[in-house]
Amino acid sequence: MHRLAIASLAVLLGAVGAPTALAGHDRDEHSENMSHVANWDDDGTYRMGSDLAFWQDLAVLGKYDGMTLMDIGDPRTPRHLGTFDCNGNQSDVTIWKDLVVLSVDSPMADDSCDAPAASPVQYATNTHWEGLRIVDVSDPAAPEQIATVKTDCGAHTHTQIPDLEHRGADGRPDPRVLIYVSSYPLGGQGTTCSYVSHRKVSIVEIPLRRPSEASVIATPDVSPAMGCHDITVFLPRQLAAAACITESQVWDISDPADPVIVSRIHNPAMQIHHSSALSWDGDVLVLGDEMGGAAAAFGCMTSGGAPTGALWFYDVSDPASPQQLSSYTIPQDEASALCTAHNFNPVPLQDGGRVLVSAWYNGGTHVIDFDDPTDPQQVAWYKPREGKRGAAWSSYWYNGSIFTNNFDESYVPSVPSSRGFDVFAVDDERLKTKALRFTHLNPQTQEGLGTEPPRHPGVGPQERERARERSAAEARGEAQVPTSLPFCLIQQ
Repeated sequence: MHRLAIASLAVLLGAVGAPTALAGHDRDEHSENMSHVANWDDDGTYRMGSDLAFWQDLAVLGKYDGMTLMDIGDPRTPRHLGTFDCNGNQSDVTIWKDLVVLSVDSPMADDSCDAPAASPVQYATNTHWEGLRIVDVSDPAAPEQIATVKTDCGAHTHTQIPDLEHRGADGRPDPRVLIYVSSYPLGGQGTTCSYVSHRKVSIVEIPLRRPSEASVIATPDVSPAMGCHDITVFLPRQLAAAACITESQVWDISDPADPVIVSRIHNPAMQIHHSSALSWDGDVLVLGDEMGGAAAAFGCMTSGGAPTGALWFYDVSDPASPQQLSSYTIPQDEASALCTAHNFNPVPLQDGGRVLVSAWYNGGTHVIDFDDPTDPQQVAWYKPREGKRGAAWSSYWYNGSIFTNNFDESYVPSVPSSRGFDVFAVDDERLKTKALRFTHLNPQTQEGLGTEPPRHPGVGPQERERARERSAAEARGEAQVPTSLPFCLIQQ
């Protein structure tokens, strides 16, 4: 059994009452208690932002052609440190010290940064490349790709698990990070990426002392799901919550290189099981439904009255038996088609409270109290009024501020006009006095608050085998394995 690293934390006096709409900040709409602190848009050329990751004062901004590195030591004045320009879209990001991992979910001719898109012949014959890039950012002004790993169907998103007490075959310490790669047949058909055959995720091992030796070490079966979209790991309970497009799954990861499905969530009201997170006590699972793959959604016009592109809350105190509690949609109407729940994370509160920060595309950024997960309530919100420029892809709480990476809604064709990188503050006494400070944050890796003992010790070999048999039986019992994707032009 592997012991999993826990991040060190300290109390933070953050910067964060009643969500009354105000106009301001270039006619933006927002609650009275949420304010815009700073913006960086690379002189108006920032276009397609994706995910975010943080190491101390360094923020990693994924973008559809690489990443940007920012100093956020003073959130009021984020400072550009360097840029890694590299062909291949998506660029989901994680960081461990000086190593950044980027997802590439686009078939390329090879793994070099200047490679063109793969030809149809390359894709059909599996001579193309897509997967993970590993980049050394020890000099933020000059990031350097030091390794790549090819994965089946590329890498739409990925999740990092630090496994610092791992030992090699010789019994000596060999610290590593494992990467759960979420992928699925987003484009055409190939020999290793098929609507019919792709029913897996990939696990990549990165030896921290030899990152150039990174490789795929396992490809767990997630049938009947056609791969997964996003996976969040909750290390104190050794659990993972996998949003796998057509269903969500809860995994036992007491052996992180060999996850076992312990339960499945089928929800006919969810079109795409897109994102996941757990409350910091590990008892409440939040799932995000990216309605219509965003591009096919019809906007947030329900005033909170219907679960359209909603967040869904589940009791997972017993991971083997998730229980649906409620759903939540934003009460502010937004006519844009790109209005649906997207990437989010829970605020770490030392009193055990449950507060979530979520991006909502053109719906803006929202702060939601789910202390009572049967009745989530809005705490604060901010919606930039910049039309296509202001679509929030990822919004996360980190060390007292909310950071948002935006993209341009008119990304087809690409137009360099995104709002860029935003910093927000929320004026709320509870968040001001109870929020904790992380040394680092990969939002899909919940390493714990540093105080709680593990509550889920993992299952033994017999229990794991029974879970495998039950999961296989459930997968066989599906009426039909999907052979095509929902209409979706963008899914992150």
